[in-house]
Amino acid sequence: MDTQKILEEYGLSRETTTKYIDTITRSNQTQTAEELDVSRQTVSRYKKAFQEMKAQERLLLISTLTQEKLLNQATE
Repeated sequence: MDTQKILEEYGLSRETTTKYIDTITRSNQTQTAEELDVSRQTVSRYKKAFQEMKAQERLLLISTLTQEKLLNQATE
């Protein structure tokens, strides 16, 4: 299973998905939309995509993209 294939299958962008994962864990959908500067409809679409994913796909995306974000922050 490949992270990029999962993103493509659900029509998600890597950058927005990474931000979505980070923000949705501490904010509601309205606050997430405001912080990401996207519409609530976009946040709802991401939420629906995550709900449709198999648990294994969801876990792979969350762990991979969170790890990438943390590594990028550490090297800045």
